[in-house]
Amino acid sequence: MILNFIFSNLNVIVLAIWIIFWIIVAIRYFCPAWVKNISFSKLAIIAFSLRIIYGIFITWGQYYVWNSNSFTQTLLNSPLAKGVPTYDFIRPLFENNLGYFSYYVLGRFWLYIFTLFIVSILFYFLSKIWWSYRGGFSKDGPLLILILMLISGWPGVLVFIPLSLIFSIIYLVFSYFRGKKEVKIEPAFILASLVALIFNNVILDFLQKAIFFLEKVIHS
Repeated sequence: MILNFIFSNLNVIVLAIWIIFWIIVAIRYFCPAWVKNISFSKLAIIAFSLRIIYGIFITWGQYYVWNSNSFTQTLLNSPLAKGVPTYDFIRPLFENNLGYFSYYVLGRFWLYIFTLFIVSILFYFLSKIWWSYRGGFSKDGPLLILILMLISGWPGVLVFIPLSLIFSIIYLVFSYFRGKKEVKIEPAFILASLVALIFNNVILDFLQKAIFFLEKVIHS
């Protein structure tokens, strides 16, 4: 009964968890005295851990659901068919009883998690390089951005990156007219991560429709 409730409302539960975590990160940045025992390094470890725990849970959940159905039970004991396209060097990993299931969860869940990790880490190092040469961030700014990208998730991170740049420009212009001499742009990234977390599907769907409409107009 509890599992059925969790599976039926998994997206809402996961979103709620990440919003709560986002609030903690925002408090750590704006009011560090309130959570002074929680460093950004610890928050980064927690963010990575949450993504991995989520991957493990949905992998187990997929196994549980397939094992509960007589038809899909056969998929749990089937190697990957030779006609299914994949790289030759990893095909031996799927030539066992759980081959098809492993291939399925890897492509359906873990590929996106690993892609998120790679993109987030690359952007973290780019932020570190930018901070070293140009400034614009606080000392923990690049690590904060890494955490915010992990919060945004995949494909939310595709919304987070351009949105954070747009918000940063707006924030810099607004701060300039307010007469601030030194401006840190982390608040723009914090806001962008929340928008990307909650509205990424809406924004990506709108962009996809807009691109399709433009292509239709151009070729008409």
